[in-house]
Amino acid sequence: MTLREERENRGLINQFSDEKLFDLYNKGWEKFYIWFDPSADSLQIWNMFAVMAAIHLMKYGNKCYFLVWGATGMIWDPSGRSDERNFLTEEKLRHNEQCIYNQLKTFLENIKKNYDIDFDYEMVDNYDFFKWMEYLNFLREVGKYITVNYMIAKESIKKRITDPEQSITYAEMSYMLIQWFDFFTLFSKHGVKLQLWWSDQRWNVTTGMELIWKKLWEEAYCMTIPIITDASGAKYGKSAGNAVWVDKAKNSPYFVYQFFMNAEDSLIWKLLKVFSLKSVEEIDVIVAKHTENPALRYGQKELARWVVEVLFGKDAVMQAEKISDILFGEWDRMKLIAWFDKDDIDALHAETGGIELKWSEMKVLDMFTEVGLTSSNGDAKKLIQSGWLFINEAKVDNPQMIVSKDNFVNGVLLLRKGKKQFKVVKIA
Repeated sequence: MTLREERENRGLINQFSDEKLFDLYNKGWEKFYIWFDPSADSLQIWNMFAVMAAIHLMKYGNKCYFLVWGATGMIWDPSGRSDERNFLTEEKLRHNEQCIYNQLKTFLENIKKNYDIDFDYEMVDNYDFFKWMEYLNFLREVGKYITVNYMIAKESIKKRITDPEQSITYAEMSYMLIQWFDFFTLFSKHGVKLQLWWSDQRWNVTTGMELIWKKLWEEAYCMTIPIITDASGAKYGKSAGNAVWVDKAKNSPYFVYQFFMNAEDSLIWKLLKVFSLKSVEEIDVIVAKHTENPALRYGQKELARWVVEVLFGKDAVMQAEKISDILFGEWDRMKLIAWFDKDDIDALHAETGGIELKWSEMKVLDMFTEVGLTSSNGDAKKLIQSGWLFINEAKVDNPQMIVSKDNFVNGVLLLRKGKKQFKVVKIA
């Protein structure tokens, strides 16, 4: 496929500035950029959608500049907010930048290594564009070319100005000038002709193009990608309730796997085409097979496997599937646990919110209460009488039972309440 055809088939085009950019970037050897906000010390799945959109453009031999907002992060974007964000300390901001750099580099190098795809990229920090620039020079270089009338016409700014309950600071207004200067700097110093980003930022992207035209009388381009939303209309994987972090310390591979296992059927096609390196034809086969019997969740399994594999590697996929088999599968759970290695055991323990106990033996009522599956020993006794409590998949029928180290399998004890509530106990 041509670049234009592939991006259309993958749903990676929302708007673009000029048809010429497709011919230009289809030939390769061109440069483009995307940017990242270092407001946190980890990227989110939302960010990785944009990275994959960039990879699909790099496949054609184009180089991507991954720009981290070391300067812009000191001001922040006022879009979509009714008040000003709290500033991060410079120390915290630099720490976040480094974390994002490390995540991006690890991810990109793993893609190149594991999928035999060669592409060129470079990491840049817009703090380097501004740290030696004097304020008056900035006004002359950028402020002179953009009118206040133009800036306040932006919807998010207009709301903050016209609503008597809100206001906007000069610092927040300056954010726009910084973002526009990014494109100009990358264009003039590195030959970057295209900015790639989400459709809700089109206004800022096109203004960067305008600054280049006004200062240099040269043409630059932009292309936006559609925003993927969930059933509620929120940006998929970004809202406060469903943000998914790329950092293993924040969200484990199993957590990410289950997040995509719960994806709506209508999103499987969109997510696979953005987030996988499979061909469009291969994805269509997956979706067709899923449609034959959606209850089997074949599409979600393929999607979850792919995302975890590109983020964390094939071993992480295997571990996520093992834990899923324990918590949701129809397999012999204790036989599976007996086969687990130490890392798998530790991951299962963490995912169930398991605890470590210092004892040689314990009454079964105390144990279920201690791990939080029952609210009290009296509650535990009632649930035993109802046949709701299990140890190592064996129903507990004796409230006086004593649990000892002899009951442990592969160093752990599997407790279950009802069908789906599990806890894993380890001896400290």
